[in-house]
Amino acid sequence: MDRIVVPVADLLSLAKELEADGMDYVELTILEPQKDGDEIIPASLWPSASSTSHPDIWTDYDDIEHVSDFD
Repeated sequence: MDRIVVPVADLLSLAKELEADGMDYVELTILEPQKDGDEIIPASLWPSASSTSHPDIWTDYDDIEHVSDFD
């Protein structure tokens, strides 16, 4: 998977949270959909962020789920 569609409102919320936490950089990783028994866990965008004051410390944030309407 090389692209993902997520809600703008969720991205905006994430950006505000990152800014409030003093983060300067964010790495966005696309997590592939997974099957857990009979349940399918949708693809998601996984953010991890860092600041210039602590560049070796990365903090994980909540995933943003893929919008399946665009499959």
